Amino acid sequence: MFCIRALPPLIVAVAAAIAFVPSARAHETLPPDWCLDSKREAEIVAKFEFDGDELREVADKCGIVEHDDWLTASATLAAYCKIVTPLKDAVPFVFGPDSYAGEGHHAEYRLDDGATGVCAVCPPRPAK
Repeated sequence: MFCIRALPPLIVAVAAAIAFVPSARAHETLPPDWCLDSKREAEIVAKFEFDGDELREVADKCGIVEHDDWLTASATLAAYCKIVTPLKDAVPFVFGPDSYAGEGHHAEYRLDDGATGVCAVCPPRPAK
């Protein structure tokens, strides 16, 4: 059901993901300084590629009902990241489709558009 695929051997920095996903900043889904400390680099712990039916299935299983499709997808992806990494408190970064991250995302995005991205965690600060 979940489309987790093998992760690439090199982990992508979350700073790049945040720069790529304007909706994450616009909706303040993460604290502004999340994992931007120079001694920490975000770690990708899962990858997702959902079509609309898969998103609906996860939303239904998690009891997610929101006002619009974008909110439903966002809540579903957050729940998915928590499910696949229950002890790591992972957060989703959505790379596509374009309708998810566009300025009119609440009106334009549809669950049928699906969602592609990653679940990432910020490792703890190193001990001093």
